[in-house]
Amino acid sequence: MNNLKIERIIVVVLLWGTLWMSTCATPLFAKEPLYGGTLRISDIYDGVMIGYPPKIFDRGVNTTRQVAPAIEALLRMDKTGKPIPWLATEFKVNVAAKTLTFTLRKGVKFHDGTDFNAEAVKWNLDQCVSTRQVGTDKFKSVDIIDDYTVRINLKEWDNTILSNLTVATGMMISPTAYKKNGEDWCAKNPVGTGPFQFVSWEKDVRTVYKKFPSYWQKGKPYLDGVIWTPILDHMTRQFSFRRGELDLITDVDRKDVAGLEKDGYVVHREKMGAGATGMVPDSANPNSPFANLKVRQAVQHAIDTKAIVETILYGEAEAVNQYSYKGHWGYNPSVVGYPYNPAKAKQLLAEAGYPNGFKTKILYWTPQYDHFFTVVQGYLKAVGIDAQLDPAQRGRYNQVALDGGKWEGLIMSTGSATPDTALALIERYAGGGKRFTQMFLPDDYMKAIQNAITAPDFEAKQKWVHEVQKLMIDKYCLMIPIASQNGNTVNKTYVHNHGFHATPNTVWWTPEEAWMEK
Repeated sequence: MNNLKIERIIVVVLLWGTLWMSTCATPLFAKEPLYGGTLRISDIYDGVMIGYPPKIFDRGVNTTRQVAPAIEALLRMDKTGKPIPWLATEFKVNVAAKTLTFTLRKGVKFHDGTDFNAEAVKWNLDQCVSTRQVGTDKFKSVDIIDDYTVRINLKEWDNTILSNLTVATGMMISPTAYKKNGEDWCAKNPVGTGPFQFVSWEKDVRTVYKKFPSYWQKGKPYLDGVIWTPILDHMTRQFSFRRGELDLITDVDRKDVAGLEKDGYVVHREKMGAGATGMVPDSANPNSPFANLKVRQAVQHAIDTKAIVETILYGEAEAVNQYSYKGHWGYNPSVVGYPYNPAKAKQLLAEAGYPNGFKTKILYWTPQYDHFFTVVQGYLKAVGIDAQLDPAQRGRYNQVALDGGKWEGLIMSTGSATPDTALALIERYAGGGKRFTQMFLPDDYMKAIQNAITAPDFEAKQKWVHEVQKLMIDKYCLMIPIASQNGNTVNKTYVHNHGFHATPNTVWWTPEEAWMEK
């Protein structure tokens, strides 16, 4: 066969291939979103009160992810963690007047056909006030200016209100559905403005959604539906994913992420929220060894945070010396911290009057953190601190850490889902009668937090958050930060634009943008 004939054959083959790809229903390399398909997702936990945001407290992250197809909020967050408009098209801040004014999106319908308007927003916000949802203690009143303008009047200025309006406080459901069916029904039947309409919820089994044809973003969503399946056991979830029963799994066990990525699945990673996993000593207990600053400093020097990240967390985290991670706006590069130094730890213990160490406890979640704190226990043992592990189910842990309980010694603290460091600090590490109530709260530290949340602009807010980090760690060692863990999502190659872990806000994803080639 001569060269001319070979060239003609090649041309024919290329032309045929081009024609086939142009007429194929599912192109190999889709550049534009395709319509159709049901996205099958699995998270670890099932949600609670999924259709009534004013009572979304415990497992708020999992619940909000689960209902994101159906319920939207006034605001979302951008890739830097700053609030941006969503159901509200604009918001205006008046620090002097202590008001937040929202212009609402027109032409939006709830799934029951009723209008999203100022009356609906006021009703939702008033519900959150009545249930004492986070941040609403600062609300003085909510005024309707006109059909599509609402104003929140505050008792005192607090810039973290905007961050709260990206989550439960700002999530909008149909007032008509609530008034017609009652709270218990609404808690199990989300009626929002989202791209998908609720079909059914079998507790701890699955939640099913179908496309909402009257969604306010014309041409969206692309998917026909979403099925949400909670599977607590990591291995079971992974096997189900590999067998083709799931298209996407989130918060995958860190030891499995690299293997899944190596096998060709798509991995998305993002630092979570604003903070770090670590421990809070009972420093406000005068009878505790941790009332002594040198003892708290010794604990931090005793722990090799980098080794924990590389071994226990499989490199899917960042060793930290403060509450925020590098690259986050709350990170203060001038914080010195307490590098791994067992000899220094022993010296500090001796200076504090504990040359032979002492006995204490570590309260933490089980089973997720069993291995993590077993390693921490070993590091403390090496410098003379005999820490008995006190594993707790989530319920008991929450009662102690978040509902005013007491603990002996050290208690686990995790990063916050919100990227707003000031909000995380005021909600978790400023007492308030409920959160980590045995944590020492020095006056200058508390003043700095107050200045951060009342700052009139972002630059001032960042300045005061940096000051809090310096006081929290270098001056008082109020928290023992260990690692900022990555959030992760693993999906099949045919899944696109799901939005999980695309921003530091671990709550929201983008069901209206998601599409599949399958």
